[in-house]
Amino acid sequence: FRLGSLKMQEVPSPAEVVKELLGYCLDSLGKLQAKSEHLQRENERLFSNWSDVERRLEKCVEAKEELEADLYSRFVLVLNEKKVKIRNLQKLLSGAKESAVDAKCARDSVATTQMVIKKENHYDSSTDEEGENPARASLPSAPERRDSSLLGSPDVVDPAPRRKRRQRTAKPAGTGAKVAAYEAEQPAQEK
Repeated sequence: FRLGSLKMQEVPSPAEVVKELLGYCLDSLGKLQAKSEHLQRENERLFSNWSDVERRLEKCVEAKEELEADLYSRFVLVLNEKKVKIRNLQKLLSGAKESAVDAKCARDSVATTQMVIKKENHYDSSTDEEGENPARASLPSAPERRDSSLLGSPDVVDPAPRRKRRQRTAKPAGTGAKVAAYEAEQPAQEK
């Protein structure tokens, strides 16, 4: 391998050339030392900045962890409140469904009672063929005649129809809207 070649010439004063070479080397060494010192100071400054940034980062991480812990504790409280509200709403919903079922059962029992009353009234009517007016067919005793005349009077009103109407129209308090919605669904399901 040939790394390089150099042609040397004879110099009339070798001391001056060596002096120039040594001066050049000293100048280069001084420049390199100044550059090295400058880089050393820059390096120290960067290490100082890095340590400051590292401390700030640690503080930020601690603050973030504290904030997360605070937010999680608040979130847990809000989540628990929401769970309680959901449970209460589910209880209200199940209670409303039960009251709707109870109201339907009550309406069914009232309707059944009314049908039984109508059938009893139908069976209680006279089957005598003696005449069109059953009151004239059998002569009641004196006190009974007075009672039947009072009931037949237009001034005395039979309370039974009013009572039936009240039972039909009476609804449990607080479930009117729910029962109405339930009743609206029922005919659609039956069809």
